[in-house]
This record gives sequence, C-alpha cells and structure tokens, in this order.
Amino acid sequence: MVTGDLPTSMERSRSPVWRNRNFFLLWSGQSLSRVGTQVTQLALPLTAAILLDGSPLQVSAVTAIEFLPAMLFGLFVGVWVDRLDLRRILLWTDIGRFISLGTIPVAYVLDVLNFPVLYTATFFTGLLSIVYDSAYQVLLPQLVDKDQLLDANAKLQMSQSIARGSGPALGGTMVQWLSAPVAVAVDAMSYLLSAVAAFLIRVPPVRRKARQERGTFAGEVVEGVRAIVKHPVRWRLSAAEATDNFFGSGVIALYALYATRELGLSAFLTGVVFAVGPLGAIAASAVLARVGRHDRPRETVIAGVLIRAVGFLMAPFAGGSAWLVVALLCAGQILAQGGLTTLAPASVTWRQLITPNHLLGRVLSFGMTLQYGTIPLGALFAGWIGEVFGIRAALAVSACGVFCTALWLLGTRNPDAPERAADSGSMSR
Repeated sequence: MVTGDLPTSMERSRSPVWRNRNFFLLWSGQSLSRVGTQVTQLALPLTAAILLDGSPLQVSAVTAIEFLPAMLFGLFVGVWVDRLDLRRILLWTDIGRFISLGTIPVAYVLDVLNFPVLYTATFFTGLLSIVYDSAYQVLLPQLVDKDQLLDANAKLQMSQSIARGSGPALGGTMVQWLSAPVAVAVDAMSYLLSAVAAFLIRVPPVRRKARQERGTFAGEVVEGVRAIVKHPVRWRLSAAEATDNFFGSGVIALYALYATRELGLSAFLTGVVFAVGPLGAIAASAVLARVGRHDRPRETVIAGVLIRAVGFLMAPFAGGSAWLVVALLCAGQILAQGGLTTLAPASVTWRQLITPNHLLGRVLSFGMTLQYGTIPLGALFAGWIGEVFGIRAALAVSACGVFCTALWLLGTRNPDAPERAADSGSMSR
C-alpha cells in the first residue's frame, strides 16, 4: 500500500521538515540546480565576452534574454503547470535544461559556438527555469504538512541565498582554472542530478479540487489573471513583490560599483562582503524553523521587508576606515539576506495557503512575471539617479523604496479557512 510508505500529516508535523523524504529530494535537487545556475550566470557572460569577443551590448543581452521568457510566457506557463503532472514537469524541465546548456560546451568543442547558439541556449534555459520554479512551488504543499510549509519554503529560499553567495565565487574559480564552457558544463550536470532527485519523489495522494470541465487555454489564462486582480490579498502580494524587486534590483545593480569606486574597496574585500550575506539567510531559516508560524505570514513578510530595507540602508551610510566600511557592509548584507529569507518564503506560503490548488500555478507564474519584469526597470531607474545625483544617493533612494513594500500589506489579513473556502467555491462555478 502506498499509504504505508508515506508519513501521515500528524507524523510530518511532529518531525523536522528535512526528514520528509520527498521534501529532502526536492530541496536537494533545487539546491544543486541553484548553485549551478549562479555559476552559469557568471560563465555565460564571460563566454560571450572572452570566447566570442562580444561588445557590451552583446554581452548584456545574455542576461536580458535569460529573464525574457518570464516576461513573455509567465501567464501561459501557469496554465501548463495547472494542467500537467507536477513531478514530470520537474523531471523534464531539468532534462531540458541539461540539454540546452549542454549545447554550449559541445558547440565549443566542435568549434561552432557563436552568439545565436549562446542566445538560443540561454533563452530555452530561462524558459524551462520558469516552468520548474512554478511547478515546484505548486508541488510543495502536496509534499509537506501545512504546519511545515513556512519552514520548507524558508529552507528553499536559504539554498537560493547561499547559491547567490557561493555560486559566483565558484564560477569565477572554475572559469579561471577550467574555462567558461567547462563551468557551463558543470551547471548542465547539476540539472541532470536534480532530474534524478525529481524522479525519486513520490507524490502522495491529495484531495485536489476536481474541475467539471476544462476551459480553453485563453479562458484559463483570464481565470488566472482574475484570481489575482480580484482577490484582496493576492494583488497586494504581487504589488509588494514587484515594489521590492524594483527598488532591490537598484541596490544590487550598483552595489559592486559603489563598493569599489565610491568606497575604494578592493575586489577581494568586495567579494568578502558578498560572501558573508548567506549567513543571514542561514540564521533566518533557523529562526523560521523554530518560531515561524504559517498562520501569521503577513507579520512575517512585513518583518522581512523591514530587516531587508535596514540592511540595504547601511550601505549609503558606510564611512570611516576600510575595515569599518567592510564591517558595516557585511552587517548590511547579512541583514538584507536575512530579510529576504524571511519575506520571500512567507510570501510564497501565504499564496499557497489562500489559493486553490487548481489555480496555484497561474497565480505563482503571473507573480513571477511581475517580479522579473520590474528587475530591469528598477536597475535602470537606480542607474539614472546615480548618473544625476550620485551612486550613494541612488542606493539611499532604492533602500527607502524597499521600505515602501510594506505599505501594500498594511490593509491585508492573514489567511483563514472561510476566505479560502469562499474563493475555491467561486472559482469552480
């Protein structure tokens, strides 16, 4: 019997979430692919710049193309995720990313690597990543108990934060010693290992809401949009995340330039500042595992926003000796990463709790479309302020803008059973 092999809801909620076999497999696969992705985000531009001798526009286009699928296909991805088997989506998107990225080192070995090959591989990898990210967030509530959901999301976010801190350093070392195509090949292998983890996941039987009739593809897209814009909490969550990404991307875009040009830090010390940031993610994940409450996501998100904003605000006020500057920047990075690892999983958990299963893929993917769409706009806005008023002013404005994220959530309520039931019923008619 399948039920004999799977832990009951009561057993899952009593034990740590990492002891849940299915979650551990999902977490392991996601962590491997996140580190690989961060390696590639450095290796691909270096491939364009060094091996293909690309212009600044050609090199920057690599990063733009990576986010383009989210902006173009986010809504449609949600419909596919809501229609198809989630575990198979994880498996085949991992295999697809392994193949698409694998074409780059293969093309390099065959001496046929050029910008069309690089752009095509980057585009399809970005598209498959959006599908994977939407699918695993929809699958997660089926693998863990509701009381473990916030802890599970926090651990997934912690892995992403650690990958952001360690991935570029690992990627730079690999590019230095092994070459950029080899670094890309390592990322491709990480997706293959993630596919193995997805294959081993056993999805327990769930009471997914049955739909009497499946509508047209366009109709389901419209239904997904309505599920956000007509819901009192979902649209505010989307607006808050878009605001956070808009202003947060401004800080990230100018941070390295500010540290080296304005504060005079060496590349090594700048790397140290970035490297300590994941300590905040680890600490936040540990705190959420012990005291985090799935029924209070509103307070958790607001607390994360404020912590993240304070961390960002420490950068423009940094001054004094080099070591004092480094200490302030490190403290700011720890707070910023800790805040992100507090607000991001709480936000995802909130959506998972208030959204019916048959709509969750569309709600999550549409949210990603808004989030990724604001990243280049926020970076350009901060760049313009930096050009006119200086980099320090741009960082201060961006940090203060992150504080504004919390304003969207002041009029919301925490999830409750009656609201969810009413929402589910209205969507089924």
